[in-house]
Amino acid sequence: MSFLQPILLIGLPLALLPIIIHLINQHRHRTVRWAAMMFLLDAKKMTKGLARLRQILILTMRVLAIAMLLFAASRPLAGGWVGLTGGKADTILVLLDRSASMEQQNLETGESKRSTALSRIADLIEKTGSGSEIILIDSATLEPVKVTDAAALHDLPATAPTATTADIPAMLQKAVDFLVTNESGRTDIWLASDLRQNDWNPGSGQWQALRSDLAAREAVRLFLLTFPSIESNNAAITVSEVKRRRTPDGLRLIMDLAIRRQGADAATGDQTIPVEITLNGTRTVEEMIVSGPELIRLGHSIELGSGNERGWGRIDLPADDNLADNQSFFVFDEPATRQTVIVSDDPLTAEAIRAAASASTDPGVTCEARILATADIAQISWEETALLFWQAPLPEPDTATATLLQQHLGDGKTLILLPPSDGGGAELFGVKWGEWKGDETNPLKVNWWRTESGLLANTRNGAPLPVSDLGLFRTRLFTGETQSLLKLEGGESVFARIIPDGPGSGSNSSAGSLYVWGTLPRTDHSSLATDGVVFFVMTHRALEEGANAVSRARSREAGMTALSGFEAVATLSTGSDIETLVTPGLVAGAFSSGTESDDRRLIALNRPSVEDDTRVLNPEALETLLAGIEFRQIKDEVGSGSSLASEVWRVFLIMMALALIAEAALCLPPKKEEESNSLRSTS
Repeated sequence: MSFLQPILLIGLPLALLPIIIHLINQHRHRTVRWAAMMFLLDAKKMTKGLARLRQILILTMRVLAIAMLLFAASRPLAGGWVGLTGGKADTILVLLDRSASMEQQNLETGESKRSTALSRIADLIEKTGSGSEIILIDSATLEPVKVTDAAALHDLPATAPTATTADIPAMLQKAVDFLVTNESGRTDIWLASDLRQNDWNPGSGQWQALRSDLAAREAVRLFLLTFPSIESNNAAITVSEVKRRRTPDGLRLIMDLAIRRQGADAATGDQTIPVEITLNGTRTVEEMIVSGPELIRLGHSIELGSGNERGWGRIDLPADDNLADNQSFFVFDEPATRQTVIVSDDPLTAEAIRAAASASTDPGVTCEARILATADIAQISWEETALLFWQAPLPEPDTATATLLQQHLGDGKTLILLPPSDGGGAELFGVKWGEWKGDETNPLKVNWWRTESGLLANTRNGAPLPVSDLGLFRTRLFTGETQSLLKLEGGESVFARIIPDGPGSGSNSSAGSLYVWGTLPRTDHSSLATDGVVFFVMTHRALEEGANAVSRARSREAGMTALSGFEAVATLSTGSDIETLVTPGLVAGAFSSGTESDDRRLIALNRPSVEDDTRVLNPEALETLLAGIEFRQIKDEVGSGSSLASEVWRVFLIMMALALIAEAALCLPPKKEEESNSLRSTS
């Protein structure tokens, strides 16, 4: 329990006054023995126990009445779970989710989940945390920041809205690291989140260690301030695959556009939405009809007109429950040459890859492929290479070659590891080559392949690739943390994607794509080269992923490192009133990099696509993630007006009144027994 006027609690001993008065009153008169009272005293002994109990109850009620009056005058705080905190903490860690989904707001008040969480926690600290050290860890920067004034939480750059996603396990790990390196004493951790599944990442390997670390700390208490409600009236827009094309009618932009909506009538009703399109500052409005929960336009075309050979654009939806997902930025320029490098000493494999990678799928895009022997890797033009095939032993992690491969991925480009014929080399990116499986005569049976995403995903019209027609004869097994794209009957992966460790990995939005192929495009290993379709699609999808990193017009997800590596970054347009970014890369917008106007690179930053996933962590899953950790969850809503620390002095006044009523009832004299109306006669 906390109090706004704790000094008044010094008067609590005054509650003993009724007992003191009672004891004094017992000694006011001198006792004189009187023989005639013997019979009365003997009769009183029969009811002495009940009278003593009544006296004790009366004194207790009087003591309680005075104590409740003193508690009420001290302005106690409870309600909103403050009463469960068990007292003031030496350190308060505030973990704030600043992801785009936390910008869901109350249209009447303009409050968002993020701002509401800040208000609740700031109010709690001001009322109950006086003297506690306050440390803020936000989801965008993951940097501990000391806060001197809880009231200023709203005004800090580290609490401003962002277009990023959140990594809850990483935030909790930062909190644990802070506790390890600092003698924090008794610590309260307040985590504010909307419980989105993609933010909590239940499949993360960090949870086991987190559970162990937090459960072992008896002086740490975890509180979850959650906002699990989903937007009831919201539409979100995303734009992807933006390409500039030269047609007989002039320059046009070709893009994939998706509008997804939520609400009671989203599943069946139609809605006409005025979509505002901005091109280099010029705005137009186009009405689009959304039937059902989403509208997807693949290859949506926009005429550029003269003077718009390069530039930026933005597509906006009308204001609704969440302003953070109402716009999507894009940039466009002359398509860059798509350069592929094949490092291999196997001429059959290298030539098959070169033939597939150099064949352009678009008349407006030039594709080039170059073969280099393993002894000539110094000739690789790393800056211009979008896709690198590596059929050579994996280098040692601390070598210059390994550093170059890591930097290649860190720059957002694509790397495909192919099995070397002799030896596997070291372990790199968590991958290590194993033994070969299969022979040239008996095909291996395919059990499953990923169709919803990745290199083997279905085509844009939903048709599956003819993966089942592939002949797989030999594949080299590999180990590592992978996302399998194709598995054999025995469960072995043939094609897989890896999230690499090190530079450009994890939550780094500029990280490239890393794939492992266990088989080769040779007739004695597979039918990839002879069947052609699957191999060609896989190669060009990988090339497409890396092409963005070598283009002068790039699209990236907002994040701390989204603008890293770019010099002289200038803002072309943002979705907010921020003119100078305190932390560049955290908000959606269009930017330019460079000093020469004709040679500037254009960058479009948008919220990560996972932020449009509205799935919320259910209570059972939350209990599983935090198993063994003592935590308390406070569910809140935007605009609820609730408080984590509210005054409850009225409760104590009511308790005082009840105590006085009980005391008065106990002081009432007992009822006299009715005398008998008649006397029984005796004979």
